[in-house]
Amino acid sequence: MMRMIVACWICIIVVTQCSAFTVPIHSNTRQQVVALRDTRYTLNDAVCPPTEEKVLRGLVNRSCSSLGKFLEHKPIAAHTQAAFDAIKEFVDPEKDIVLDSGCGTGRSTVLLGELHPDKQVIGVDRSFVRLNKNVKLKNEEDASLEESPQQFQAVSSNTLLVRAELADFWRCCLQEGWNVSHHYLLYPNPYPTKARIKQRWYGHPAFPLILQLGGEIMVRSNWKGFLQEFAQSVDYAHEFFVESSEEIDYALPYLVDVQTGPVERLDKSRAWSNFEKK
Repeated sequence: MMRMIVACWICIIVVTQCSAFTVPIHSNTRQQVVALRDTRYTLNDAVCPPTEEKVLRGLVNRSCSSLGKFLEHKPIAAHTQAAFDAIKEFVDPEKDIVLDSGCGTGRSTVLLGELHPDKQVIGVDRSFVRLNKNVKLKNEEDASLEESPQQFQAVSSNTLLVRAELADFWRCCLQEGWNVSHHYLLYPNPYPTKARIKQRWYGHPAFPLILQLGGEIMVRSNWKGFLQEFAQSVDYAHEFFVESSEEIDYALPYLVDVQTGPVERLDKSRAWSNFEKK
């Protein structure tokens, strides 16, 4: 059984993993769950109005139909491939993988490592500066993304922090055949302007990769509209897969959760990110 949770910030959305609001998704093979926090949103539709249905549906259809072409013309970044290759020897292929995508300083990754002691937890962020902020890496404090020789850091026996491009890292996980049991997208940049919708994950050409990775997905955001559109995009992806007679409908396991919509996170005892500390 698989689940997707969308919540907000203190809000969670669960779309196979959402944020401040949580939405559960079930499948016949495995179960996935997402957690949330308070229902305090700091962005609203006055900042950025909801995306028109035809626009959002068009973006999702395009990303699903053109994924192969997108990947063909966008090779995996060399530093991401190198980082992935470097951590493989530390990852037990028999263990489930927990991804913390866009982990920032790594605060959430450390907590997830404690929450999933029997799994391999991997926090991924493109910024060396963010990764180096709260969790001390071994080399050069002021190194830039390009200059740092530090590709990853073992924070604990089951927790790694990796500097990599997210979409490329997801591709590496799929190519390696890793079993992702949980996928956390905690407070991704919502890009709250109409002009930047393609930079939001549900409007990005790599959006189908999130569904292909599978597992329980949790999405948290400080903007309810982001969570709602994330959930709606999963629904549109399902419709695309059905209408195009795709062999696998990667969105199907999450339909119940996304159609339920964002749910509020129940466990508010710990701040999973710097957003939740505010």
